[in-house]
Amino acid sequence: MEVEEVFARFRDIKHSIKAKKKATSIHYGEHKSAFKGAGYDIVGVDEWRQGQPLKDIAWSLSLKTYPRRLFRIERMEPKELRTLLVVDLSYSTLFQLSRESNKAILLLELIGNIGLTRANIRDPVGLLGFSDRIELFMKPRLGSPQVFHMAQKIFEKLELEREFPSRRRADFSIALDFMMARLKTGHSVVLISDLVDFVNDPDAIDYKRLRTLAAKHDMMLLILDDPDEYEVRSRLGYIRISDMETGRQTVISARKAGAIRRQIEEAHADIQYRLKRQCGIDSAVLTPQNHADELAKFLVSRMSR
Repeated sequence: MEVEEVFARFRDIKHSIKAKKKATSIHYGEHKSAFKGAGYDIVGVDEWRQGQPLKDIAWSLSLKTYPRRLFRIERMEPKELRTLLVVDLSYSTLFQLSRESNKAILLLELIGNIGLTRANIRDPVGLLGFSDRIELFMKPRLGSPQVFHMAQKIFEKLELEREFPSRRRADFSIALDFMMARLKTGHSVVLISDLVDFVNDPDAIDYKRLRTLAAKHDMMLLILDDPDEYEVRSRLGYIRISDMETGRQTVISARKAGAIRRQIEEAHADIQYRLKRQCGIDSAVLTPQNHADELAKFLVSRMSR
């Protein structure tokens, strides 16, 4: 799949977003404010007192009374809910079994669906990509061009991984540490991963740090899954399977492919249960075949609670 095809899908998603009612103002499309600054709403003006932050002083209002009296601006946090898509860019996610249907393309479509929907309601959207390191970080910004730019960056990673495989594994602690250090205000955090490492080692999940983050941010987890990875044409003979994170190969009987697939499904269900019970994080398993319907059901169910 080429980047033009990915953007064509994004444009289809964008055009399918319908407004609930007709516009009542003369403004339309994306437009930037003529004012520059921190982006806070001003609630009121009060006299500055010793010990209060100097950054709140309204110097333009205090010129006539300086140094006897200083005035401060009382600010309010922005009304927009910043959305951060935290995506797993390890080798197992970017690996392409089929050019038409795979987890990498599913990842891009989820970014389009969620990112463009949030951009449509004027919420800033950002991206944090990680493997065993921070691969890229884009601060939340307004507008659909930000979502297209995010997709372009991930597509470039996909093309590079296809040409020069790095086999980087996913280390969630890197992403969690980054978010705990950088996210000072409440965000809507959407984690997107295939959880290959957690399926192999469920105890590697740091539920304590996840619970700390979930207490401050609205978090959800979307698990990428591709049943075709364990699809075999015949139950006779033996097949060679490879761990996409480590490259380690194993020869198994073709009859065991179905059992391995069931183990993965059970591991996903166990992780989802523990995330909900211990951290309060909702999750859904999405595949290239069912992601459109399942994502809609998942988001509607969260809104109804």
